[in-house]
Amino acid sequence: MSKTYWYMDDLMNEVGRGRKWIRDHILEIPRFRKEIEEFSHFPINNNDEYMFVGSKMKKWLEENFKEIERFKYM
Repeated sequence: MSKTYWYMDDLMNEVGRGRKWIRDHILEIPRFRKEIEEFSHFPINNNDEYMFVGSKMKKWLEENFKEIERFKYM
């Protein structure tokens, strides 16, 4: 059984990368962010945190694997 809601630590475990890499290569890429915002909460202030619908984020990661890998070399 997978978790319904993911936080950044869950996303880090799923992707196998650290917080900075995920922000730089996934969450802050404008095209990716626009899509991810549909099923996520992005922090509004320093006391806030990322939150994702786990099943939708996992599906998005699988569908966008090649694009994510392409951006890491740019």
